[in-house]
Amino acid sequence: MPFLKTIKLSYEGCPNGGSKMICKRTVPGLTRSLLIALAIAVLAATSAGAEGLLPSLGEALNRYPDEEISDADGGSTEVFRGVTETDFIIFSAYLSEKSATLAEDQAAGTASPASIVVDGKTITYDKQTLEAKATYSASIVVDGKTIAFTYDPQTLEARATYPMGTCDEWLDYAKTQFESAIRLLENGKKQEGVSVLITIPNYSGYRQAAEYLEAHPELVAAAAEREAQLAPFREVGGYVTFGSYEQDNNTANGREPVEWLVLDYDKANQRVLLLSRHGLDAKPYNKEYVDITWENCTLRAWLNGEFMDSAFSGSEQGAILTTSVDNSKSQGSGRWDTNGGNGTQDKIFLLSYAEANKYLGVTREDDNKMKSTVSPTAYATKQGAYTSGRNQTADGAAAGWWWLRSPGYNPSDAARVGSGGSISRNDVHDDGGCVRPALWINLESVIF
Repeated sequence: MPFLKTIKLSYEGCPNGGSKMICKRTVPGLTRSLLIALAIAVLAATSAGAEGLLPSLGEALNRYPDEEISDADGGSTEVFRGVTETDFIIFSAYLSEKSATLAEDQAAGTASPASIVVDGKTITYDKQTLEAKATYSASIVVDGKTIAFTYDPQTLEARATYPMGTCDEWLDYAKTQFESAIRLLENGKKQEGVSVLITIPNYSGYRQAAEYLEAHPELVAAAAEREAQLAPFREVGGYVTFGSYEQDNNTANGREPVEWLVLDYDKANQRVLLLSRHGLDAKPYNKEYVDITWENCTLRAWLNGEFMDSAFSGSEQGAILTTSVDNSKSQGSGRWDTNGGNGTQDKIFLLSYAEANKYLGVTREDDNKMKSTVSPTAYATKQGAYTSGRNQTADGAAAGWWWLRSPGYNPSDAARVGSGGSISRNDVHDDGGCVRPALWINLESVIF
């Protein structure tokens, strides 16, 4: 959790040791307290809900006055007063439940210390009492140093206590992050660089990140614009436009933008899997009626040749990733057990049966699956794409059927999704099937 590691406070005018001293100060919301980071760390362990909680929790805590107490041992404690249970209810309820569960597990002998690990950091819990108005506590251990957190609903007081020397470690980390951000910016990665800069706390003693952003407002504006452009691509189940292809069957007005359904977002690798919303053309799986696999069929050659050159500019083609396409039996229908041939390296491909099942719920039994039905464009219809007089898409359009890359019952068959949305098969030379291209896009491409 990089955000956790970047939040640490340094206070102007506060001594590093000596007798206890209270230092009043005001800092920007991003760096208000390690308290926020601790709460986020604990909530992140649930793997759900933390992302949505972050803004509201941060905003809530930022409303409260705080002070820092420098302790005689060189450590320090930050105090937040007046933190209401209304603002803190989600965190305290989660911590209560987690602590109680751990306590029960320990009593039953099924758990060792009351702790879990979040991103390599050990988070420990202690439910001090079972009363309704309990005091909740948590601690995070980093490199042998323990930073403690407490919240008391009775006094409405929250505290974060951290040991001597921790500040220097966070300052070093902030400097490293700043240098990393500058390298990203110098390499043309504005979005990534700005994203790092805005997470570096603007505390006393390290203002380089804030000063850099203040001096380069155009970077923030460009990053915001790029983020707005990328956001729809990260929304699985939504639609985006990419490339262009003849669709309305009126060549006089040029090609129309292609709409794509976002099937998958790979955050770690910043890539998305797209499937055309409509059937863009009508083509046979293979021009000749022979035993064939995806590797050697004419539809694969057309997609990665004529179609790609027609639908995408050079820069757009550069954003399309080459995919290692699995054509093993595991990708086909288990009922047919037909050899799918060798794996391939493709920029553009068709979904397999396994992928159509994973992303669209395609099965053999369900013949009323609107999620997997497709309507051909006017151009595809003109090229011979079949449309049903009975089945419709979720948009109310007449549905066609579309090819999958997996084999059918025989090597001269190919799998397809019928107009009702279930899997079936057709002879490979049937020319009434819609083509729904699929591709992986690199979100770090220069086109974004």
